[in-house]
Amino acid sequence: MKNNRLGQQIQHSLNAELSGLNTTSRQRNQYYENATGGIKVKRKLTYGLVLAIIMLLIAATALAVALLSPKEVVEQVAVPMAQENDRDWRVETDFSPDELAAFIRECNQNGIDLDENDVIMKAIRNGQGYNEEEAIMAVCRVAFGGNYGEWTIAEQHWFQDVMVAIGWADENRVELPGPDDLTEEEARTRLITAIRGKYGTELPLDDQEQFATSLSYSVKPDMDDVWTMTCRPKDEGAEAFYEASLDKAGNVADVRKVDYGRPETLEERGYNYTLTEEEAVSLAAAGIRSETGRDVPLEDSEKYHFFVTKSTDPLGWNVSFISHTADWGRCEAFVEDDTGKVTVGKTDVEEVTADNILVRYRADRGWYDGWEPSVWAEVATKAADLTASTMEGRVVKATPWIDWREGLLTRDKAEEKAFRQANVRLGDVNCACIIDAEPHPIWKFRILPWDESYQDSIVVEIDAVTGEMTDLDMYKSDYSDLEPSYHMITLRRIWSRLEYEENGPLYIARLAVLHKFSDMSLDMPEVDDLPIFDLRYWEPEIQDRVIRFRSQWSDLQDYEVELDQDGMAIRTEEKESSGTRALPEELQRESMGMTDFQELADAQQKYGINDYTWPLDVQAAVFAEEARTVPREGEMTQEEAVAFAREHLPPEAVEYVKESTVGVLCRRLDAGLPSEKVMWAVYFMADPQSREGWRVNFLDISDSEHEFAIEVHEPGDHSNG
Repeated sequence: MKNNRLGQQIQHSLNAELSGLNTTSRQRNQYYENATGGIKVKRKLTYGLVLAIIMLLIAATALAVALLSPKEVVEQVAVPMAQENDRDWRVETDFSPDELAAFIRECNQNGIDLDENDVIMKAIRNGQGYNEEEAIMAVCRVAFGGNYGEWTIAEQHWFQDVMVAIGWADENRVELPGPDDLTEEEARTRLITAIRGKYGTELPLDDQEQFATSLSYSVKPDMDDVWTMTCRPKDEGAEAFYEASLDKAGNVADVRKVDYGRPETLEERGYNYTLTEEEAVSLAAAGIRSETGRDVPLEDSEKYHFFVTKSTDPLGWNVSFISHTADWGRCEAFVEDDTGKVTVGKTDVEEVTADNILVRYRADRGWYDGWEPSVWAEVATKAADLTASTMEGRVVKATPWIDWREGLLTRDKAEEKAFRQANVRLGDVNCACIIDAEPHPIWKFRILPWDESYQDSIVVEIDAVTGEMTDLDMYKSDYSDLEPSYHMITLRRIWSRLEYEENGPLYIARLAVLHKFSDMSLDMPEVDDLPIFDLRYWEPEIQDRVIRFRSQWSDLQDYEVELDQDGMAIRTEEKESSGTRALPEELQRESMGMTDFQELADAQQKYGINDYTWPLDVQAAVFAEEARTVPREGEMTQEEAVAFAREHLPPEAVEYVKESTVGVLCRRLDAGLPSEKVMWAVYFMADPQSREGWRVNFLDISDSEHEFAIEVHEPGDHSNG
């Protein structure tokens, strides 16, 4: 590596020094070979050129001594550059075109060359910038070999230090082994030996040309394995990879061979398609036109593009057509391969309405973050004369998006205000638009903070003249029902008013309670933390525009929300509890979304891994959030449930279940409500570890629908029931 780097440095020096001389490429190659001790130049050189070569050799040798290692290039060039381009209000995530070119030029001068086809080199040739992390990562791939997972733990730890230094991470979470632990090399040797001992000593696991080997180290209270290693063959035709782990003491904890379980192509799995892709697309287009009665130009490449996937059950082709204009929308159809029969799925070929105009524009222009204000203004102008039958359509018609004009903050300035006042240093803007309002227009942003979950976002409203923040709210980015997507593209006062007019105050009031008092980082705060929609916990009381959520239980506070005339929450407070009884344990555990992992571990130790075979009271204690329960007086006992299930097995299952392990689940749904139901699932498992076998589902005998809700599932049938 060092000799190669020296050679590259000499070549760079020669190219630079000889650039002013009239030399051919052949002469340059000869000079280079002389300088590196290669083939002697047979042609007689002039004294001046000999002296020039000697001076170049001296200069090249001096430069070679001063070569920076890849780590030093990153630390001394990339990190300061990434730190200096960060604004005081936001961490910049990309190198500019000039910064990227300077970084890669410094790499080249120190013997680190990226492949000319690398996307970073293409970005430089196109005068573009590039993501800071990926640019640094690309250089490290060349220096360390392979992808991140194949690097040593020390190299991964160093890389995470770099990410902390440039503001991309708060802390380094890659653990390093301590002085009393095995070294990386010792752990790697033991793990490779363990795999070879079980699967063949001839396995070339330490050959980087044949295997990509990743090693990790982690000491956590709930983990027995400290060292883990995965060895994946680089041969694309390989059918399996290998894994092994060591415990804290360095003993082998597990060794296994994992099958990929899939041939390369569907044809190799025995699926033979008679139609070509072109024929399937043509049939799908004709079927959609016939079904809709509309002459949609699906095969016109200027107006549509398509993508196709193959299906195996049944054998056929899924075809999707994506429109490039707002005149039509997405269409989908399935084509059976053997018959050519077309089943039309989604079609969006009707006239443009306020309900579908955003979908049509997104298909052509991509997601909202790439839209200029002029595009939003165009949508607002068109939507004014369109019909609306959905809430989203009414929001679109009611939102006066406008283009930017003199006197308003530019997007960059408004974005700065949004990031500063939302206190977000590292994140992306997912949507930005200007909405006309009094006394001034409003910039609306959706910000995606780069936190651990990456599931939550923030919607911010900024006065487009003064720069003051007029509203900030959390937004659950993975929700469509609790918080529809139109919350990010309109003013809160607009959607609140429309929701208030159409659905009344409860939705807005409940949302206000969640946003102020729940843990919004949870996937489902309205279930896992504060189930404000559930009448078993709080019953709403509405007086004009004041909504009081009265707790059913003394353990839970009341909440009170006051709305203004537009449905905006102007006051959200906790109040003294209206409840007089303690919250039952089953509701308490369910409301908190809790699974006690210590209880889980203890139960697994005592009763085995398969929780279906545990006593019902143990299941109910550990998995209360799944509504598991025990039968009450008047309901079936576990023994009666098993006997009932046996009676309903088909004749072909009788011999099977004789040697089977029996597992039972009992769930109580809608506890405490008139719709409460007890559901049983009885499993007869030939292999308890895989839970495979016959299953009988039914409602409890106390339920009026008991005899009509019996379902029998054979082995291999994993459908719900």
